[in-house]
Amino acid sequence: MRFLAVIVLAYSAVMLLIHLSTSKILKEWSRPGSWLQERFPPQRLLQVEALYWLLALASWRLWPGSAAKAMVVVFAVIHLSIWAAGEMRLFHLNIGSAQTNTARKVDRFIIGFDLAEAAALVAIGCFAVLFLG
Repeated sequence: MRFLAVIVLAYSAVMLLIHLSTSKILKEWSRPGSWLQERFPPQRLLQVEALYWLLALASWRLWPGSAAKAMVVVFAVIHLSIWAAGEMRLFHLNIGSAQTNTARKVDRFIIGFDLAEAAALVAIGCFAVLFLG
């Protein structure tokens, strides 16, 4: 279980970096011919996030109480649902189109959600550290 805690801690740090860079990522994706759009498209990012939340679910014993477990379950359900819908092509992330008023509102929502998720990532990282300590 200690090995899993180390993996969760390292992955949490990477995820935190991604989530704190959301506005920069969205700007880079909106540029035509962007290297980020080609190498790290939105669906791949959803895959990375889904894998993280699957790992968080697999690390069930690391989470100390029902509130922490509920947080993990809620974020996992959200991310796995969005990832699955993207894989089944039920929706398409239209990033890279012209910045309309609607697109800016969606960007602001994504940034806000990612900041809330960053708080959850910090909590998960702290729980992993406490487990290791």
